[in-house]
Amino acid sequence: MKRTNPMRTTNAHPVITRFPLALFPLALLASCGDAGGPRDPAEDILLNAVTEEVFTVGSVAGDAWDAFGRIGSVAFDADANLHIFDNQADHILVVGPDGSLLRTVGGPGEGPGEFNNVTQTMVARDGSYTVLGFASIDLFAPGGEFVRHIATDPFTLGIIFRAMALPDGRLVTSQISGMGEEEETVDGRPIYVFGPDDSEAETLYTGWQLPAGDDDLIDSESSSGVTVMRFAAGRAYEPRLDYGVLTDGRVAVLDSIGYRIKLIDLDGSVTGTIERPIMPLPVDEALMEAARERYRASTAGLIESGNRTNIPIQIEREGAEGLTFAEEVPVIADIEVDWEDRIWVERRGPTGREDDGPIDIVTPEGDYIGTLPPDGLRTPAAFGPDGLMAFIDRDEFDVPTVRVVRMVALEPAG
Repeated sequence: MKRTNPMRTTNAHPVITRFPLALFPLALLASCGDAGGPRDPAEDILLNAVTEEVFTVGSVAGDAWDAFGRIGSVAFDADANLHIFDNQADHILVVGPDGSLLRTVGGPGEGPGEFNNVTQTMVARDGSYTVLGFASIDLFAPGGEFVRHIATDPFTLGIIFRAMALPDGRLVTSQISGMGEEEETVDGRPIYVFGPDDSEAETLYTGWQLPAGDDDLIDSESSSGVTVMRFAAGRAYEPRLDYGVLTDGRVAVLDSIGYRIKLIDLDGSVTGTIERPIMPLPVDEALMEAARERYRASTAGLIESGNRTNIPIQIEREGAEGLTFAEEVPVIADIEVDWEDRIWVERRGPTGREDDGPIDIVTPEGDYIGTLPPDGLRTPAAFGPDGLMAFIDRDEFDVPTVRVVRMVALEPAG
């Protein structure tokens, strides 16, 4: 794609405007600091999120409609309906704004409108669906009616493991696994765009190239009809390649060690960046050992087994002593785009974890609204209209539930 537009850098600055609750369902209130002078741009403006519970679904009763097996994803539509994809039951449950079941979409099988080897479901704001499989894309109308099945060729397009839908119906992804005999070598980490009927994906943007490391796959062997694949431990604290889609079609991209989010237009040009002067932490022995402990906890025992390709596969990983480390801890762990196009920027905590740091809320224009503290509201699994948010929780018996809340306001903390 062409890259002709000059890059406009925007340093995130505080939003001062106050919106009354009578006019807006979500009040964005950010303090500008003491009246004596401007605030240091690296200093956080702490916010308190005011929320109210809406409903919770999820039952321990095996015959209840909300006895979930394994929740793959959740998403809202513009009518505030919640769509819950259970990838163990191979169906989508559509829950109304009051928490009642409206309908079920899909179901296990290989016929039209049935789910088989589904890797992801995407829900548009109008309630229509794009369902990704290992070698297929299925389209459903807003009411759940099956529209058509599109077979994809894994040897040309590849296998897509995760994608996001653009407003024009195309998909954006960075996770395509090629299966061709001579897979093309790509410098950097590409993000692709493709349409449901395209046989090949087009490169939208290429992220920063990571330093060379050990091969991920160490070896594989087959015995007694089981294929065992052993993978290297990898490198801890590498910066992620992450992205989110805005309603105007632009893609917010994270591929930096520092605090930098790029805005990519659909012609591939970088139209701006959002930055804050927050420096990454140097990786020391304490951070290394913290990463090793997290790795041991996450990889204890068998990592994964399955039969997706009619060949039993067992995946194992190298021990924590095989971990290598980047020199710095990236500032940002993840980004998500909410219903109003605000970007939730999850920062890493002081121990390098990805899930216990503060969360900045910024706009695509570079306005810094404020920061949720580590013990405050976390990024939900799905954003919806009118401040709705969905969280996937598990109880002490590991039973999954989906909790829906509404964020009523963001207020200055203290």
